Amino acid sequence: MRVAKFCERNIKVTDADKVIDLLRLYYQKDVDVCIVDCFHRCLECRVRPFCRIQLTTLEADDAVSLLEKILQTVKPSP
Repeated sequence: MRVAKFCERNIKVTDADKVIDLLRLYYQKDVDVCIVDCFHRCLECRVRPFCRIQLTTLEADDAVSLLEKILQTVKPSP
């Protein structure tokens, strides 16, 4: 199972909380959600939702796009 780490500050200023809710509701077997204090990516943090999976930062313009990127990363293609 992969861990998606979300920045607490990014959650407050973007719609990343929607992504977290959907992951916890529908994808808890695929993704473990972790909320951390800060990633020190302030310029990105204020603009768009993002998360980190292992050493890869995934960012998107909105919650739906971020959710799609996360699922593409954690679920291998058939």
